[in-house]
Formats: sequence, structure tokens, C-alpha cells
Amino acid sequence: MDIGHKRSLSSILNKLKEMNQDSDEIWTNICAIITKTLISVQPILAHTYRSCQPDNIQNNMCFEVLGFDVMLDSDLKPIILEVNYTPSFTTDTPLDLQIK
Repeated sequence: MDIGHKRSLSSILNKLKEMNQDSDEIWTNICAIITKTLISVQPILAHTYRSCQPDNIQNNMCFEVLGFDVMLDSDLKPIILEVNYTPSFTTDTPLDLQIK
């Protein structure tokens, strides 16, 4: 499923390998920028959780699903375009069904 405007992450990383790019380093950089983003919003996520679940000392009653839109610039540096607080789980294509 590596045609069209929607592609899987594995398809993109494989294409980068074919272009003799270090896809492992690119993936590491994507993970790093996502981790830094999560660290930056952790206090507000924790506050929201404590507000909704004040009696849950173990913090184990819920989780948050976030969707990250990442773009690679011309130097293959990842840039976060947006973080979807409530990502869609609609499956309009076979690729959507496989990924979601």
C-alpha cells in the first residue's frame, strides 16, 4: 500500500531506505520529537486526569489517544504539524483499516 496520498509509516521508511537514507535515524528523530512534545504537555494531561479522577491514587483508570501528524522537511528533519486530541478512527480505505 505505497501508492496515493496516504501511506503507511513502514512504506515511507522503506522508500527512504531505497533512496539510501538512514531510516533508522529518521525514525529515532521522529520518536524524539514526539517524546519531547509529550513531555511538554504532561503537566496539563496530569492535571486534567486528576480533575476527572481525583480519587484514583494509582492513576490507572484511563488513557489518552493522540494522533501525531509529522512532516519531513527537505533535510529529512521531522516537524510536528499537529497533534490530534481526538483522532479519527474512521476506516475509509483498506490502509486505514490496517493501520487503525
